Amino acid sequence: MTTNKMAINMPPRVRGLNPYTLDRNMARFLERAAPGLKARQDARLTALGTFAGGRLDAQAEQSDRHFPARLEQAVTYPMGTPGRTGRVVLNPEYEACQQEVYRQGFMAPCFDPAQKESQILPFIFQYYLSWADISTGCPPAMTHPVALLLATSAPQALRDRYLPDMLRTDGHTPVGGTWATEKHSGSDVGQSVTRAVRNADNTIRLHGHNWFTSAIGFARYLTVKTAHPENAAAGGAGLGLYLVPSHLDDQWAVPNMIDITHLKDKMGTKGLPTGEVTLDGTVAHEIAPAGQGLRAMMTVLACSRVHNAMAAAGVMYRCYLEALCWTQNRTTFGRKLIERPMIRDDILTLATEHQAGSALAFEAARMFDHVHNNPKDQKAETWLRLVTALAKYRTAEKAVQCAKIALEIVGGNGYAKDHPMERIYRDAMVLPVWEGPRHIQALEIARMLSKGDGAKIFLDQLRERMVRWPKELHGLKTDTDRICAQLIVDFGTLAKNPALAEEAANRLLDRMADVAALVLLADEGAWELKHANDAAKIAVAEHFYEKTFTNAGSLRLSAPPLQAHFDAIVNNRPVAPQVLRTPKLG
Repeated sequence: MTTNKMAINMPPRVRGLNPYTLDRNMARFLERAAPGLKARQDARLTALGTFAGGRLDAQAEQSDRHFPARLEQAVTYPMGTPGRTGRVVLNPEYEACQQEVYRQGFMAPCFDPAQKESQILPFIFQYYLSWADISTGCPPAMTHPVALLLATSAPQALRDRYLPDMLRTDGHTPVGGTWATEKHSGSDVGQSVTRAVRNADNTIRLHGHNWFTSAIGFARYLTVKTAHPENAAAGGAGLGLYLVPSHLDDQWAVPNMIDITHLKDKMGTKGLPTGEVTLDGTVAHEIAPAGQGLRAMMTVLACSRVHNAMAAAGVMYRCYLEALCWTQNRTTFGRKLIERPMIRDDILTLATEHQAGSALAFEAARMFDHVHNNPKDQKAETWLRLVTALAKYRTAEKAVQCAKIALEIVGGNGYAKDHPMERIYRDAMVLPVWEGPRHIQALEIARMLSKGDGAKIFLDQLRERMVRWPKELHGLKTDTDRICAQLIVDFGTLAKNPALAEEAANRLLDRMADVAALVLLADEGAWELKHANDAAKIAVAEHFYEKTFTNAGSLRLSAPPLQAHFDAIVNNRPVAPQVLRTPKLG
């Protein structure tokens, strides 16, 4: 039995820590899911951790408090198409940090023909970038899928012209963006009223607008925009997809016709500009013709949603470390906060939610890489869509919850701008909104369950993992089997009554996200027991089960079993293998 020895020694503040070198959870994910990647990229990721824990974190505070993005509407451009107005002014350090991300090799190694690195690498970058600053993490979440779209789906001439620029590491990388949201339609991108007009000289110009517009403000950017070509069918069936460059020449000197009419005044992510633009003769290049644009844009959003999940997991890790640093160094009534049972409960909640959320996000990242390399694996693609929707939803919700818990632990100081939790909490609120709120993810899940073999593939994925669990997980397996048996009944009812899909979508999303997180977390625990003789994650999985699935009819007055392993959990020490009793469903 592991005992409570308070050996943890955290500094008074998180800034200055290297989140990568501290993160045993990430190290084991890489060992398990991408053998060799850690060895190949360890120096790069160590440098990323130093950057995230130092310069990037300092910039995040600076941009939020002193230099948020602003719009100069009176500015007119002397070059390029007459009439272009509006210029976004960024904190120079924010823009420099954005370029530092690409300089450090955020995605360029993944496109190196000599030895292509795993597509997992950009998602790991996202995790640590958003640990420090979601405002800096967001643009790479769009740059990555735009580069992939160019590499895999764009006409060769377009690929040759623009992809090399997106892979630059010299401080002049164009930032990617995704323009699909118009004021009247929101997530219903098929209702786009932007028109793509092909002129006599065969150039394409866009006429319309975009309501939530990413990437504007950077020195160079390449965005994708949905639009209807002339005479195309209405709705999603007629959409095309177009590449919109910020500049028209190879030297990135002549600006495209993009009028910035308004900059959003957001509650968080202040360093990152989000605006409204008018497109009136904007030059664009066709990536996907009418009828194929919606599917092409959805492949972009699928990648961005994995980034969103990884960003949320990174935020949860930051909240956990903020709580450890504060409580280890704060003394009240003669005792350190971290010695108090209620505080320990909160810290274990943060640790558990972080590890459970990471299990979902890591699986989405792993499967994205697998499907990228095996595009004909239809079952894998279906599982990717399922786990991405579940991960995007659940990690975003839990990141906000973890930020709230960490802020409350810090107390009044956490509510003031002097402490980073105030910013982290505000910034985290964007995670449930970006790339589709819960209702969009719920509808995605409902469609996959009511049509096709989504339900079977979901259950098969859980069973494949549970069948290899060791005896230490026997009790948890019994109770998880019971949950899955009820899901089989629910899926069967839905198959017979597809009209219930939208009515039940939110509840299905909740239950499936919870059970998938449980199984993936426990499966990680089984791997760590086998390869590291460490039962710590099994103990965390048991704790997650008790908090998430047991009835609240009987109030627990004693400490949860995970409290016995508190010192091991917070110090990244192993827990001796043992059979842990699983609370039974009431």
